[in-house]
Amino acid sequence: MIPFCELSPAQQRQLHEAALWRLRLERDPSPELCAQYVTWSRDAQNLRARAALDAALVTLSTMNTVPEILALRRRALQPRRAVAPWRHRLRIGISCAAAAAGAALAVLAIAYLVSHAPTYYATHVGERRSVTLADGSHLSLDSDTQVSVYFGASFRRVRLERGRSHFDVAHDARRPFTVSAGAETVVAVGTSFDVERLPTAVLVTLIEGRVIVRHVGATPRNAAAAASEVPLALHAGEQLIATPNVRPAVAAADLRTELAWESGHLVFRDETLGNAVARVNRYTDRNILIEPAVADIRVSGVFNAGDVDSFVSAVTSYFPIQASVTGKNSILLQPRS
Repeated sequence: MIPFCELSPAQQRQLHEAALWRLRLERDPSPELCAQYVTWSRDAQNLRARAALDAALVTLSTMNTVPEILALRRRALQPRRAVAPWRHRLRIGISCAAAAAGAALAVLAIAYLVSHAPTYYATHVGERRSVTLADGSHLSLDSDTQVSVYFGASFRRVRLERGRSHFDVAHDARRPFTVSAGAETVVAVGTSFDVERLPTAVLVTLIEGRVIVRHVGATPRNAAAAASEVPLALHAGEQLIATPNVRPAVAAADLRTELAWESGHLVFRDETLGNAVARVNRYTDRNILIEPAVADIRVSGVFNAGDVDSFVSAVTSYFPIQASVTGKNSILLQPRS
């Protein structure tokens, strides 16, 4: 068991803040305060701290049935006696019980945080990986991808930190399966879908089944604004495209194109050069840099993942773009002079 004093300052602060939020919401459950709490709880670490506190308090409440605690309570409720030493011993007993309860709360919260830490899965550049989770769900991670997985008794949460992953979700109606990427959260029970994070967009492609996608967007100013975010439903063969400061859009998807990465191919169909470069960079240590002036050019084509030279040759042949090698052996794409 890890003592409270050995937790990092950030973990100690999060536990303290979780306790303060519990007290504040009990005293003043106003819409404004609730909206502030929603903003605070969007941080996964803060949410874990609140869950740890709640779990510890539930467990601590069972101490009401411990015989020693009940005996101390009965003695405390008895009429005062004139013998000062007994009162002194009773105060010591009650103080010890309170100290034990506080220690139990801290220990249980710490134990919960340690035992419920997320599991991370990642791939290096040029690597792909398949993972089977504890619930039977399967993840296929693309090159240069990282996810964090956090399972509990009533939830299954995954966060796509970077890259792209395919999810085949095991059915469990009691524990929705959520995948967060940027401002988007995909909610599923049992289905198959892709999620990809690009520098300027998040893409959710549904292969089969049905999912709900919640868009967080900018921080709402009040609870009513937070409730106004309407989730979007996706059906098989549809793709959600989310870009900053724009409401996500849903369009039909070519599944063969979207799943080509699993066989080592990159297929671009009327894609911005900026997004195409971001995908190519996922498979190579020799990064391609791009100037904003050419980032919005639309490109199409099929390339082998990791074949940087063929990609650069194609875009410089068909568009007014030139490529040069930088000092760090990167390739810079810029308007042809």
